[in-house]
Amino acid sequence: MSKRIGIDARFFGPEGTGIGRYLEKLLENLEVLDTENEYFVFLRKSNFPLYNPKNPNFTKIMADAHWYSLKEQVIMPQVLLKEKLDLVHFPQVNIPLLYPKKFVVTLHDLTKINFKDKAATTRALPIYLAKHLAFSITLRQALNRAEKIFVPSNFVKNEIAKQLGVKKEKMVVTYEGADDFWEEKFEPSAGRVSEVLGKHSIQKPYLLYLGNAYHYKNLGRLIEALADVDPGVKLVCVTKRDAFLERLLAQAENVGIRNRLIITGWVGDEDLKILFNQAEALVFPSLSEGFGLPGLEAMALSCPVVAANATSLPEVYEDAALFFDPNSTGDIAKKINEVLGSQRLRLDLIKKGREQVKKYSWKKMAQETLKIYQRIIDSGH
Repeated sequence: MSKRIGIDARFFGPEGTGIGRYLEKLLENLEVLDTENEYFVFLRKSNFPLYNPKNPNFTKIMADAHWYSLKEQVIMPQVLLKEKLDLVHFPQVNIPLLYPKKFVVTLHDLTKINFKDKAATTRALPIYLAKHLAFSITLRQALNRAEKIFVPSNFVKNEIAKQLGVKKEKMVVTYEGADDFWEEKFEPSAGRVSEVLGKHSIQKPYLLYLGNAYHYKNLGRLIEALADVDPGVKLVCVTKRDAFLERLLAQAENVGIRNRLIITGWVGDEDLKILFNQAEALVFPSLSEGFGLPGLEAMALSCPVVAANATSLPEVYEDAALFFDPNSTGDIAKKINEVLGSQRLRLDLIKKGREQVKKYSWKKMAQETLKIYQRIIDSGH
């Protein structure tokens, strides 16, 4: 007998960054894998047009409340209860505290817990601390009440167990994937390459960074390290313009390398594939990642990866990346220079990366997720 499953997809799309991508791929694959259950997909006004299900068992529902807002706590319980759901999947720990029925939750990392100093915010400190307290309460409730907790790596699973005392049996590792970026032979025409690079005002050679500019992403040290890298090499940052980025641009000005930074803003997947493919390397200096998706996307498109030897990245990338100490600008510069200076090393990283990325798939992630949904619904717990 078919069951009614809710997916809180208010993070869906580019505004939701990594969680947005996770939701896109989860829904895309569930639509193919599950033709039996009914799904109710909750979206905000801004991303409602972005999700267009092909499976008739998937229904869109308006739930126009921003994540981590008071409005979310007020309206989400009513919106969810109205649909009489057997199970809800929250893709982040911002659960509506008054929702009384069964749910599962995904916790992507512990960044909000481990990086909560003043540099992690652009808000006034009292407001930030109040919001952080609310987040901590919601997090505890989510982890305590969830039937199961999905995590993207063993690193996150172990950290949650160690820091928050959650039993490991309650957690399920569902690795993410980059199969949507995989191309057996990616050979864009010279005209297409020229068009994309020109559109974003990019000159080769360049290093690539993909992600937001939050404090824990460690872009400050990458900017400092760039001063010790060949001055002919630019750094292309695929990141949105916000107060965090403005801080970094001021720092780049002070270091004397502002003219070597190219900020593209958000870039669509087809252009992004070319930016990966034409880069000398992806540099990923983050101090906290639950999975590290950009590195796998780079590997899928034959782009060498130079990454922080921190958190989940060694687990996910294994020997397919060149690792540096993310707290040492000297080591970041040294490893970048090694890749820039050795064609042999670049080709070795490309070859290993192409093999590494095959270990992960969004379809497998969705299959394992669906298996847990079914088990909880069938067993009653």
